[in-house]
Amino acid sequence: MPAMIFTHGTVITMNPAREVIDDGAVVVSGDRIEAVGKTSDLRARYADAEEIDVRGHIVLPGLVDTHVHLAQTMLRGVSEGKRLAEFSNWLFGRIFPLQGSYTEADAAASARLAVLEMIKSGTTSFVECLLAERYGFDGIAEVCVSSGIRAALGKIVMAVSAETRDELGWHHGMWQTRESSITQTLDAHDRWEGAGNGRLQVWFGCRSAEPACDLSLYDEVSELARERAMGITIHLAELPSDNEFARSLGFRSHVELAGGHGLLGSRTVLAHCTVADDGDHELLAATGTSVSHNPANNASAAWGPAAVTDMLAAGVNVALGCDAAPSNANLDVLRDMRIACHSARQRAGTRLAIGPETVLEMATLNGARAIGLGDSLGSLEPNKKADFITIDTDAPHLQPVWNPVATTVFAAQGSDVDTVVIDGQVVMRNRVVRTMDEAAVLDDVKGRFRAVADRAGVTGLESEWPTV
Repeated sequence: MPAMIFTHGTVITMNPAREVIDDGAVVVSGDRIEAVGKTSDLRARYADAEEIDVRGHIVLPGLVDTHVHLAQTMLRGVSEGKRLAEFSNWLFGRIFPLQGSYTEADAAASARLAVLEMIKSGTTSFVECLLAERYGFDGIAEVCVSSGIRAALGKIVMAVSAETRDELGWHHGMWQTRESSITQTLDAHDRWEGAGNGRLQVWFGCRSAEPACDLSLYDEVSELARERAMGITIHLAELPSDNEFARSLGFRSHVELAGGHGLLGSRTVLAHCTVADDGDHELLAATGTSVSHNPANNASAAWGPAAVTDMLAAGVNVALGCDAAPSNANLDVLRDMRIACHSARQRAGTRLAIGPETVLEMATLNGARAIGLGDSLGSLEPNKKADFITIDTDAPHLQPVWNPVATTVFAAQGSDVDTVVIDGQVVMRNRVVRTMDEAAVLDDVKGRFRAVADRAGVTGLESEWPTV
């Protein structure tokens, strides 16, 4: 008999008919959903199941964050300041020195903080884009497995010469050789792929295609990814300079450059694509490549909103990503859904450009497709994996609930998530994460973040206003 039945919720199924079930129930057996329907019907059929009453809650599929930097979560708030106007100042003068001074224990502490934040705000699956060698892949993989979250971990692969590294002032702690980066990624795949009852994937996390990089790396990676059925994620088409670089090599755009080196395809997630145009969108759609739209980060970096509605109209699978705590400050997909909708409307000049339904699809169904699990995740249907969350609407900013989809996208925030189920396990209930010691995670970070800055020799991280 089924182990659990969640009753009396407003269930946003995201099934093909996009049904919303009033006074609905979800039945879980093992790691799968066995039934979804009216509470009155399912309680009678599954009378022996453990009942969890989620009355007054909106029940929806777990959220998928398709672009995360775990190691940067401990750097929340360090991106502000007049000296950081240029992206290179931010990256080479602050972020790389801090991350490059991490110990493996620092990286694991940051990862635990990130995973805790994601679970508490309703993210059940995520893509990590760039795990550096010094972070210790095994320790971070263990954080993910023990927490219960579902993850695709991108181990960094890069091809930057030592000479170029030194010319750019690239922190040595964030650099490794091409050969070692590929070997370590394949070794991590051998050790960790499918761990945690299949919850863990190991991907190639490519550094961006830029002048400093030997682009033959991407031909090698794309071939290895095909051989092993591995995912690939890469930052792409972020800035006008990316397209200028591509044109200098004879490509029409940065996206076309990626395609020319075999990077595009159904197992690839491109982060940002803020300067991709209509021709790029057609290429992305034709190759089945997914885009991780990062609306809050794009706004914070003053990059401007990506052409999300144009991508969707072209048939591109567009998912959502929160990116990194230094630039976004939060890993709250619920909040970023709202920003995604508002920024798309602002770009188009009409509120009809995109609705909350489309944005919720981006955070669930499209995210599931992006990580290669569209047949298993993203909707509440029988035989799909039991990954779902509940939002407690008993709060002033969530009442009344005329339209549960609009309430979820425009009014809810991460702190409203009450219950999180991943792979059939109740990972959080009543906002208590059962798989992690929250107090210990926070104490660990509080005790080490300043030591990282001291070790890195990075100063000027405080407010520009005087601290007395």
